[in-house]
Amino acid sequence: MSHHCPSCKRVLYNRRLKRCGFCNAAIPAELQFTPDEIAALDRQMEKWEAKRKQRELAREAALAAAKAQAAVIIPLIMP
Repeated sequence: MSHHCPSCKRVLYNRRLKRCGFCNAAIPAELQFTPDEIAALDRQMEKWEAKRKQRELAREAALAAAKAQAAVIIPLIMP
């Protein structure tokens, strides 16, 4: 199935919308996502966002640990 606007023929970049983002023509229902598809997409996005946050927290913890380790001061004894 082609996911292009029937009016302007551009790719529908957001099939959640009821109108084309380029020409504002009505998007036929068969080209729009169903409520079930939207819910599934939302669940997938939540999973991806949780994984992204987890990676970011791990990266921040590793950076903090590296900074703490580098902050150890070694005294120099000068003769």
